[in-house]
Amino acid sequence: MMTSPRVDPLQRQELFGQVGRVLKAGINYGPQGKSKGTAEVTMATLESALKAVKTYHGVKLDGRPLSIVVVDAPPQPKPITQRLSGLKPQQQPKKNGKNGKSATPAPKRGKATAKAVAAAKKATPKKKKPARKPKEKKPDGPKPTAADLDASLDAYKASADVQMAA
Repeated sequence: MMTSPRVDPLQRQELFGQVGRVLKAGINYGPQGKSKGTAEVTMATLESALKAVKTYHGVKLDGRPLSIVVVDAPPQPKPITQRLSGLKPQQQPKKNGKNGKSATPAPKRGKATAKAVAAAKKATPKKKKPARKPKEKKPDGPKPTAADLDASLDAYKASADVQMAA
């Protein structure tokens, strides 16, 4: 920002605080310690920095025009619709030039003819399901009792203990 050397940082902060939150305001000095007539003002948001440019660029302060420039603005992300890839374009019906209606009228609801229904059924191929093998039936033997199941579980655990010990 080009400015008058008579404006201190607090006045800059007050001026730019009218368009948004100021994070930092400082004056640029030359090697001899004299003000260069430039300053840096860091705004909290890009929107407030752009508002400062729109509000103050070219406006005179102490008889000198302010030159406001946005420096080191973060890159703006593209809209989400422009970041998509591999999206197939949607098919749009053709329109005739006279009244903007489609060239082929849509069928009225509930008025489908038998011919249209048959054509629709032919258009969608049916997927064949793989043939299933019949399930093998297990022989119906006597069901084990709770005592039989407990004995079987104890034998299983005993064999596991023997294997663990080895």
